[in-house]
Amino acid sequence: MSDTVEYLVEDIEKFLRINEEEIEEQSKSLTKLLSVADKIKIFKNIDSLDLRAIVYDVQFERYQLKDYVVEQGQSKKEIYYIIDGECQVFFNTTRIGTLRPGDVFGEAGAIFGTKRGATVVCATKKATLLSFKIDEENIDFCAPALAALYKNLAFEINTKLDDLNNLAATKK
Repeated sequence: MSDTVEYLVEDIEKFLRINEEEIEEQSKSLTKLLSVADKIKIFKNIDSLDLRAIVYDVQFERYQLKDYVVEQGQSKKEIYYIIDGECQVFFNTTRIGTLRPGDVFGEAGAIFGTKRGATVVCATKKATLLSFKIDEENIDFCAPALAALYKNLAFEINTKLDDLNNLAATKK
């Protein structure tokens, strides 16, 4: 008896159609990202070919007022970039900040593989966010591009830590 699985032609066609649709959607999202990548500071010094190789699962997502983008404690690998609208950041139930167009969040969890440290909720009638994951499988192929991306993300993390330190200093 063979361990191979036999598929009906209809099953294979359905799988291929779904797969083609997903690939086409990803391709459209990646093309959109590449068209605006030069305006996104975390992609500074990364050319489009390298960017294509180091990011995946690119999504442009719309949120409505009070929609949760991420919840504290979740294990997610997405990094988010706000295109328009605003989001509020909560630690437990305390609002700790506002994210505006051009802001990035989720980078620490994506880099270090940690759970989300805060909840992010859409604070405007509508918000458009770009989300993506980092593909570290191509590290041998495009190490300089990954290094540039990690450097840019580290700068974002450092800026946030500086802001938190300044906020803590003003409350003393």
